[in-house]
Amino acid sequence: MNREAVEKDESTVYLRKNHRKSRQDEIMRAWVEAQTADISEQEAVDHGADWKRIERHVLRLQRQLAHAVEQNNRKVIRHFKWLIRTSHHVKLLAIRHVTQENQGRHTAGVDGKTYTTPSERKELAEIINLRSRPLPVRRVYIKKKNGKLRPLGIPTTHDRVCQAIHKMAMEPEWDMQFSPNTYGFRPNRSTWDAISQVFQILCKRNSAQWIIEGDIKAFFDNVDHDKLLVKLAPEDRVSVRRMLKASVVDPEIGLMPSTRGTPQGGLLSPLLAVIALHGMEEELRLKAWKMGFGNSRANPGINIVSYADDFVVTCKTKEQAEQFVPVISEWLAENVGVELSVEKTRITHIDDGFNFLGFHVRKYDGQLLIKPSKDSKLAVLRKIKGVLDSNKSVKTSKVIRLLNPIIRGWGNYYSSQVSKKAFSYCDHRINQMLLKWARRRHPHKSAKWIHRRYFPQRGNRHWVFSDRHQTLATMADIRIIRHIKIQGHRSPHRPSDDEYFENRREQLMLKRMNGFQKSVVRRTNGRCPLCGCKISAEHLRRWQTNGENNVQFVRMIPERLGGQYTIENVRVTHRWCYDRYHQVYGYDTLPDNPEQYLSHQERIVNGQVVQLRSRATRDEEHNCRMA
Repeated sequence: MNREAVEKDESTVYLRKNHRKSRQDEIMRAWVEAQTADISEQEAVDHGADWKRIERHVLRLQRQLAHAVEQNNRKVIRHFKWLIRTSHHVKLLAIRHVTQENQGRHTAGVDGKTYTTPSERKELAEIINLRSRPLPVRRVYIKKKNGKLRPLGIPTTHDRVCQAIHKMAMEPEWDMQFSPNTYGFRPNRSTWDAISQVFQILCKRNSAQWIIEGDIKAFFDNVDHDKLLVKLAPEDRVSVRRMLKASVVDPEIGLMPSTRGTPQGGLLSPLLAVIALHGMEEELRLKAWKMGFGNSRANPGINIVSYADDFVVTCKTKEQAEQFVPVISEWLAENVGVELSVEKTRITHIDDGFNFLGFHVRKYDGQLLIKPSKDSKLAVLRKIKGVLDSNKSVKTSKVIRLLNPIIRGWGNYYSSQVSKKAFSYCDHRINQMLLKWARRRHPHKSAKWIHRRYFPQRGNRHWVFSDRHQTLATMADIRIIRHIKIQGHRSPHRPSDDEYFENRREQLMLKRMNGFQKSVVRRTNGRCPLCGCKISAEHLRRWQTNGENNVQFVRMIPERLGGQYTIENVRVTHRWCYDRYHQVYGYDTLPDNPEQYLSHQERIVNGQVVQLRSRATRDEEHNCRMA
């Protein structure tokens, strides 16, 4: 019997559903959509793209891939990975991320090329080839906190775009498999989530008392390539092997081969680092249960929280912790090819406290408090002192512009824990450094004169560093707002978790904003008005904690045309969207439909915004003339 005829016969009472054919039709529809989308967006890099449509299309492909991972259908997984790697939409997103969003967009590789203009990005889109072998990476050294040098490998811009494409194809598959307490380099997860999990497992009276502070020695430089490649799917190994084996151009030695490690500086390296450590939590918990630490496999007697190569393991007794350190070291050597750092790996009692991700975790009379660590406070104060020492004769306004991002970023990072005393101490030390900086500028002036000149009174506050127009930020003004930890099993690539992450995005976006910023964000429902895409909570978090400018609050009607900094006129946008908007329309052009950006007391007259006088103002002027 003809199966096609039976499937199309509406009078058939019983019809067995062909799941295989429906799945193949779904794959074919996705492939056709990807190819037709590629044709329609060929000129998108140069003439502006419908980023809302592009992001929606890529997210749909990634969610279909994640669904196939849940079904454990390897054939469908390979198909959707191929669709993602060959999609023009994915290529456009990768180019935008590397050349516009990334902080290293102006850093060139060994070829010396950066693609920062629309014409250059269009040229880059035409030469992207995933099958080409990567060029050697450029070795750069940066200083670590302990004074040692950390090697970075800077790939070329072309290779970074290729890595971004591979990451979009690999990340949905692995994010569905990672352990719930693995937080490093995963989407929608941060150090705040990791430290919140630490609080949950240690805050109770019957919680574990002994902690293993684990740190892997030169993790990124010593990962075994063969052990890492075995964990990857066959369709990913060729491209990842080429990236790992790419030669290194050292400034002193010259060209040298790469035999171990993942180059820090590439976009794919953080994901590969988490993949290398995948399985550590499950296998160590199983080993602890077999060693008799706990009552069952669900409660093995230990807890593990990891963020990249930093992790902590909780144990009930000191003897258990001492027995378990060799087990951790053995697992890392067998599965990753690395070893624990003898200098940084310690066994600590919770009453003595330990440092993790810049925080100090300790119990005081049975109550767990998490504060900024001493090293972190000293580091930010040294950084501020370095800024003041290198700018001894500049204007006060420039000092304020240099210090405000440092103060606000450091304070916002620690604003989720017990930090008020640390903020007050840092403000006191900063004021002492500023007073010394001002005295050096005016050695013949009295202390009273210097205080009036640089620390004018603001309300009830007397020690406010200001130049009459700008004011230095203070950490004491930063509110303490508790962070809501992400649920461990959630993934942004799972379709059923879409509502959860949408609610979480709105919650995290608005939680740390002032009233004016909240009103501005709510007017567009958290979307960029220029591209229509959602502004991610991660971009806003980095804008608040690190001072990154990927998010901007801008005036849609420029100030030179009379636009005011009001709720009606201000919008929150992506930096690259705003830059592109001014490249096309300039800085002296009114936006489309400018009336929507005016308040009820404003009108546009001859291309300028003018303020309308209220009736009370007109009556007052009339009375003055009559008098």
